[in-house]
Amino acid sequence: MIAKFWASAPIAVQMPLLAGLAVFAAAVATTQVATLTLGREAGRDAARLGAVYLDGLSAALAEPLRQGDEAALRAGLQRALSFQEGIRERRLEVVLPGRAAPITAGEEAPAARPSPHSQGRPEARWQPAPDGRTAWAQRALPLPDGRQAILAAELDFSDAVARRAQLAGWLLALDVALGALAGLVAALLARRALAPLLAVLRVIGRAGGGDFQPAAPNPAPNPARSGTEAARLLAALDLMMARLAERERLAARLAERDRAAELGALAATVAHEVRNPLAGMLTAIDSARHFGADAGVRKESLDLVERGLRQIQRVVDDTLQAYRGTVATRRLEQADLEDVERLLAPEAASRRVTLQRDGALAMPFATDAVPVRQALLNLLLNAIQATPRGGVVRLRVGQEPDGCLLIAVEDEAGGLPEAQRRQLQGLDASGPGLGLAVVMRDLARLDGDIAVQTEPGRATRITLRLPPRPELAA
Repeated sequence: MIAKFWASAPIAVQMPLLAGLAVFAAAVATTQVATLTLGREAGRDAARLGAVYLDGLSAALAEPLRQGDEAALRAGLQRALSFQEGIRERRLEVVLPGRAAPITAGEEAPAARPSPHSQGRPEARWQPAPDGRTAWAQRALPLPDGRQAILAAELDFSDAVARRAQLAGWLLALDVALGALAGLVAALLARRALAPLLAVLRVIGRAGGGDFQPAAPNPAPNPARSGTEAARLLAALDLMMARLAERERLAARLAERDRAAELGALAATVAHEVRNPLAGMLTAIDSARHFGADAGVRKESLDLVERGLRQIQRVVDDTLQAYRGTVATRRLEQADLEDVERLLAPEAASRRVTLQRDGALAMPFATDAVPVRQALLNLLLNAIQATPRGGVVRLRVGQEPDGCLLIAVEDEAGGLPEAQRRQLQGLDASGPGLGLAVVMRDLARLDGDIAVQTEPGRATRITLRLPPRPELAA
């Protein structure tokens, strides 16, 4: 649970908590190390005190030892026990050479704390008990005959150990309290040091949601912190947010302009695509009005009007389907080429231009018929309008060995203007001519290529190369 909480805790909680815990642990550990060091030093002081005690006792027992007077030795030991200022003795022993039992005074030695010499360690000088409350001090004393006696004293340090334990408890409590206070101060300082970073995180979080407000709107001036790294960081962040906000405003205005331009282009394209069949339909209506008594003329006029209306219907349907993202497709047939000829025949006749077609589609071709019809209508209409009276506009249709469809439009217009040539070849997307823009858009939908061959003063040939589309071929 702790690991899960820590993993999900924000940095504003983790860093101050880590700083506070580190200071608390350092404070407690430092004090405990000092306490242990003082405890070891107190043990060494006790050993030195035992040596000093044995010095005084050895001096008091020097004469009885020289004379070998056991009674005087026992009396001297009893006198030492009767005077206890600073050091409290529990038991004193003198071991004489050749004597089986030591001369003793004081308490009986329990089995839990026997003297060092009784354990076979005549060389030991200091042997504290495991709990540190008692300790044996032992020394070898030379005799006149060259032999050595052993003087041992069991000293009691219970009061000092109790005071030291009480002091250690108070020191630990004080250490924990001061460590906790220092940890709290460290956590608050770490939190304050993290304030600029937290401000940056808040600003970045708001920026992700589209809010580019500065870190601290209208902050109160603080001369003491104006040159710090935090102040420079926040100033740079505010400058970045201001620039991002300005960029967003510019992007919103540009998006509005783009939408308006797209709507204008869409309206112009629809108007342009509808205008082409309207010219043929108006001519058909005019023919029916003047020669309607002729059944053949009347039928041909009605057929032309019907095809024009269906073409307009396709344009409207394509526009709606493109807006919805679902455009229905069908393969290109010979009837589509014938419809293009019929729709443009009135325009060609009114301008005294001959419209000819070479080649045909023996079977439907696997490409989208509607954009091909629209591209041919635009290219042929431009060619008819540019060709002088008595000229010829040719539509050539054929297939290459690799299965691609070739459609060429040839006119006698005296050459294609440079701006329109660059537009058709994709060199200038902003060139004049809405019809050419529609052609390029349709070619992009069909993955087709376009080639322009122009002879200034003589003719222009525009060739469309369309690959078969697998989804329609299937």
